[in-house]
Order: sequence, then structure tokens, then C-alpha cells
Amino acid sequence: MYSTCIRRTVTACGSFGIEGLQAILVRHLQAGLALRQAWPRRCGAYRGNRGMSKQDTGADMPGVLEQLQKYRLVVEHTRNMVVITDAARRIEYVNPAYTAVTGWTLEEVRGCKPGRLLQGPRTNPDTVRHLSAALDKGCAVTGVELVNYNKQGDEYWVCLNIQPVLDAQGTVTHFVAIESDVTEQRRAREELVASERRLAEAQYLARMASFECDLSTHRMVWSRDSARVLALAPAALAGHFMEHVACLHPDDRDLLMDAYWAAASEGHSYEVEYRVPGEDGALRWLRERGHCLPGDEQLPNRLSGLIQDITLTKAAQDRIEYLALHDTLTGLANREQLKQLLRQHMLKGAHGQGEQLALLFMDLDRFKNINDSLGHHVGDEVLQILGARLREAVRASDVVCRLGGDEFVIVLVGVEDPQVVSRVASKLLGRVAQPLAVQGRELHVTGSLGVSLFPQDGNAVEELMRHADAAMYQAKARGRNTVAYFSPEINALSGERFELESQLRLALHRHELQLHYQPQFQADDGVLMGFEALLRWRTSTGRWVPPDTFIPLAEESGLIDDIGAWVLDQACAQWRAWRDAFGVSMRLAVNLSAHQLRRPGLVERIAALIERHGLPPRTLELELTETVAMHDPAASIELMRQLRDLGVCLAVDDFGTGYSSLAYLKALPLDRLKLDRSFVKDIETDPDDRAICSATIVLARTLGLEVVAEGVETLAQRDYLRNQGCDLMQGFLLGRPMSADDAGALLRGPASSVLSPPLPCQPHCAAEHECAKTCLSHSESSPCPTECLSCRPPT
Repeated sequence: MYSTCIRRTVTACGSFGIEGLQAILVRHLQAGLALRQAWPRRCGAYRGNRGMSKQDTGADMPGVLEQLQKYRLVVEHTRNMVVITDAARRIEYVNPAYTAVTGWTLEEVRGCKPGRLLQGPRTNPDTVRHLSAALDKGCAVTGVELVNYNKQGDEYWVCLNIQPVLDAQGTVTHFVAIESDVTEQRRAREELVASERRLAEAQYLARMASFECDLSTHRMVWSRDSARVLALAPAALAGHFMEHVACLHPDDRDLLMDAYWAAASEGHSYEVEYRVPGEDGALRWLRERGHCLPGDEQLPNRLSGLIQDITLTKAAQDRIEYLALHDTLTGLANREQLKQLLRQHMLKGAHGQGEQLALLFMDLDRFKNINDSLGHHVGDEVLQILGARLREAVRASDVVCRLGGDEFVIVLVGVEDPQVVSRVASKLLGRVAQPLAVQGRELHVTGSLGVSLFPQDGNAVEELMRHADAAMYQAKARGRNTVAYFSPEINALSGERFELESQLRLALHRHELQLHYQPQFQADDGVLMGFEALLRWRTSTGRWVPPDTFIPLAEESGLIDDIGAWVLDQACAQWRAWRDAFGVSMRLAVNLSAHQLRRPGLVERIAALIERHGLPPRTLELELTETVAMHDPAASIELMRQLRDLGVCLAVDDFGTGYSSLAYLKALPLDRLKLDRSFVKDIETDPDDRAICSATIVLARTLGLEVVAEGVETLAQRDYLRNQGCDLMQGFLLGRPMSADDAGALLRGPASSVLSPPLPCQPHCAAEHECAKTCLSHSESSPCPTECLSCRPPT
């Protein structure tokens, strides 16, 4: 029988592949016998003995012991764990490395089975089963990785190599396991796998693929799933650079080839963008970046690169560029594109290559009324329709631009004949004036055109546009729906308009704005019933600026909010002064602008004014134009109801000039309708105007409203309106707008049934009075400087 020591030593030597052991002489248990030869095999078995013989073993023992000591040192000092078990896989021996890793000593584990001792929650049961099955068959196990747990319960990874030890008959007697701690390698490998997974996910999300190209063979290797990531056909990512180039859009092939060959020859990086058909046949934009890598001789021998799908980025860039140069509502060119076009033509002109241009500046007439009465959604649709009409009316080489709001610019390129410009201008005005069908309504819009020419009227973009804008305002001054050409005289007028706006900004602070008060009389007995507050502007130079000149300026410049608030406050303060002075308490009418109505907090501001000035609410009448009242009818109704809840009186001014729906009119919480002066003016000669006035009075009576007729200037007008049942009148015949002092003088007079109080400058004054000679041409909007208090209209 062999001793346990011999078996272990031989087995250990075989496990390490040590084949230099030719003979080991050891003592046999029976005195005088010795094992003369033993050969360990790489598979872990050994070839037994070549016989037993009696020898004098004393001389050989030192060498044998020295050999045994050497192999014992190898086993005990290796970093690998060595475990020897019997055939039933019970531990017989473990080396110090095993104890260092697991924490278990030989004495603690002898007789134990390694699996039960070391396996835990994350040990793969399938791996354990396959391992046990192989050992049960006496097979070797090589390179199996498994999770084990040390004595403290900490997890570690081992790589197992297990060899069976066979006796002379080929029966397994032992197993020798060499275990390597591969925890760090395993963690590094898992981190590498995770990193590669994250990279793949990032590349997929970024729609990016990587490649490497051998510069000597031009063979290309692509990252995994590159075709799927880039949504390309596999052929697009070919194995050779030239095959890859062939898949590009024909116009982009030279771009990539030039960049590639330059990088390969000079050893630098490149970046190009090109198009490739996608899987669905649609072109996709790719951005390719390549970087040359040096070889052993520091010369570039390979190229590494990235390809990213930038189709969406390109689409977004195209959209951004489009929005930067186009109007989002109409799709026409915008101001920036217009400026670029004009600069290009002017630059060519500076080099003698330019063409003559005509710049037509169009502004829609009274477009604000559509927005205010029908809403901005209707106004937007009108702009879209008109923009399309303008685009269709000119050549493809011409440019139609929307500057914003209701302003359009048309640039006619290469026009040498002024008659051509005139014909196109007339054509554009005609197209705009055609009826519009919008949301079940037929609307009529006109435009005013101003024209400036390049290079005659300016060599700079802003100068050319400014001159066309000035000409457009001249067209409006001529009656609208017409065209005006720039001239130095028009430029002077434009300068005056700018100067006027600048002065208006200072008018409030300089106390140049005034309120005049036009009296309102009861139609049947001539009793004074109240006043309407009207805004007037007298500049520091003493010039009177007509309201129809400066009020549109105030609205366009945004000054109307501050001016409107001042008017309300001044009117309420004046009413309080009259009541304190004369003890009267009559109605005072004040106009509200569209800006004031749309500004939040109007109801609160009116309530504060009433309280501050001690005004009985019913003595304050707020007048809204018909178009303003019908803008967003639901909101207008709610706002007017809130104002009515304060107790103030509400009136619709200029009735008959807007787009009122009778259904909405019925819903408005009104007290009065004001019949517009445009209908009263020709009441003596125009049957239609007479019919409109009569119908309005009947409508108002039906709705329980009072009617105030504006612009009564003749006795015939007065008599007709009175006979039709009109309630109140105001106009030049009865009383012109007057200062607060003159109104006070009127209030001091007897409160009798005077049909017409003493007023100056009436057209029917006696011929001997001076005012009859000097003021017959004056109107209500232009106060007459001549006063003739002795004049009386005939009775």
C-alpha cells in the first residue's frame, strides 16, 4: 500500500505538469522494501510501481526527501488554490492560498465537500450540475468560472481546473483542483461588457456608428448593427471604401473621396456631410468624421471614424432657416429675406451689374376694423388669402414679403419701364379689392401702395423702404385704394409725420392736450342734457392739430392708453368742478378706445375714478365704437355687463358703420345708440341715408334705447330727425365743441327750452355779421377763431 503522503505528492506533481520525476525512493511500511520508480502523468494518474525490491535505501533517502520538499514548496507557495479530495469529493488537503482566499483552514474543511462549503445565492446551479456530472464520469474540468463565498460571506469568482487521479486499474481515487481567483478579471470583463453595451445604446440613441479602415487595403470594419442604427441598407456600409462611396448620392461622392484621400496622405482628420438612400429609399443625411492613426513607423496606416445620422438635425436646420426668412402666417418672405435680397441687388449695382428694382409698399386700409370687429382669427385668414393673391399676381422672379401686421412689400426685379410698375401696382390693388369669403362672410378690403425705385430713390435698404413707406402714407392721404410714387415732397411730409409723433409723445407732459365739450340737447324741447368730452391738441407753437390726424398716430405709437386714461380723469374732474360751481348733475360722455377696452383692469380703474371724483355713476356715459364693441362679442358683452354693474351709462358710437349683428346688439347692455354723422350729413338729399336713420331710430325704440344723432348742421336735418322721434342731438348747428370755461358759461344760463343756445359761426348767420363771411367753410373738427355771440339761428 502506498502511503497517503506518496499519493498526495505524486498527485500534486502531476497536477502541475511536472514530468521530471523519474524515480522516488521512499520507505515502505514493510521494512526492507522500497518503491523504486513512480511516474506522475499530466492527467493526474500515475503509473504505479515497477516492482518492489529490497535495497539499501539509506544512501538514496536524502535526495528523495529533497525532491519531496521542493514540490511541497511549489504547492504551498503558489498563488493558486490547490484542493485535493478523495473520490467522493471530500477534502483531504488545501494549500495556504486556499486559506488566504476563503478564510477556511485545512483542519476546518477536512472531510467537507467544497461545493456545500463555498457555494451561495449567486452561484449558478446549472454550472454546478454540469460540473458534478463531469466529475461523476471521471472527466477533467477545465476553465469553468463560478461564484463562491468565503468564510465571511463575501463573494468571489474562481476559475476551476480539476483533474481526476486514477489507480493502476483506471479507477478514480482522488481529484486535484487548481482554482484561480478571477474576481478582478471578472469585474473588469463585466465592466467592459457594460461599457460596450452603454456605447452601443448611446450610438443607437445618437444614431451613430463607428468604423475602422485599413489605409493599405482600404478595407472597412463597421461597429455592430451599424446598418440598423443608421437605418441604411447593409450595402451602404460596404467592406471596401470605394464600395461605400458608391452608395452615396452622386453629387456627394467627390466630397467624401477628396476628404478621405487628403486625410490618408497627410495624416489629419476630416469631417464631411453627405446623403445616402435609406432602407425606405428616402435620402438620409450622414455626418462622417475620420481620424488617421499612426503605425509602427509613425506613418498613418489606419483610419478610425464615426458616422452619425443627422437627417432630423438637417430638417430642423432647414426649418429654422425657413422660419428665419419667411412669415409663419402667410409663408411669404419676411423682412430679413427682403433685406438680404435688396442688399444682393444693391451690391451688384455697385459693381455695375445690378438691375433696376421697384419696391411697392402696401398697407391694407382700415384692416384694424376687421380685427376689432370680427376677431384676429378672421384677420389672419384675410391676410393669408391676400398674401396668396399678391404672390399669384407677380412673376416668379419677383418677391412678395409680409413685414408684419397688414403691411406687405412687393419687389419687382428688372423693371426698366415705369409703365410696367404702374400696371403691376394697379393689378395688385385690383386683386386685393376683390371680395373675400371668410367664415361665411363676404368682406371687402382695399390697400394703399407706395412705390420707390432703385437706384433713383435710394441706394441703401432702409432708405428705399422708408421712401416707399412715406409714399404709401401719401396714398392713404389721397383717399386710400390708390398708389403714390416717392418724391422729395413726399419725403418732407413723411418727416412732418415723424416729427408730429415725436411732439405727441411730449404733449401730455407739456399740457398741450385739452378737452373740449360738445353739448347734447333734447330733440323735442332743446333742453341741455349733457356734454361729450372731445380731445383737442394745441402745440406749443399755437397750432391746432386735427383729431383725425393725431389720434391715429396715438393708436399706432401706443400712446393712446396713457392719453385715454388722462381724458377719463380730466373729464370726471371737470364734471365735479361744474357740479360744485353750478349745482348741476348732467350726463358726461367719454369715448373709450379699443386699446383701453383690451387692457386688463378697466372696470377697476373706472370704479376708482368714480369714487375719487364723487361721480354719480349714471352721469358718466362711456362710448364705444360699433367695431370695438363687436370685437370678440362674448368678451365685450361680459365687460360691458361689469361696467353696467358699476351703474355707468353705455353707448355705441358711430352706429351703422361697422359689422354689427342684431343678435349681438340685442345682447349688449346698452343705453344709447349714436347715429353716425355720415348718415346724417346727406339726409336731405339721399333717400338711403334717410331710410337708415329712420330704421335706426325704430330699432332703438324697439330695444328700449335712446338715439343720439351726431353731426346735425342744418335745420332740415334737425327737423327731420326730431319728427322721426330722435331723442337727443349734437352738432355744429346746436353747439360746437367748446372749452370748459365756455361750457360753464352755457351752464350758468337759464335751463329753459332753448332749441339752440347762442353759438358763433353758424352758416345761417345774418349776412351783416362777420362770421358769415369768414366761417362758412369751417367744420366741427376745425374750431373757428371768430366768435359772434350775437348770432342766433332763425326760429
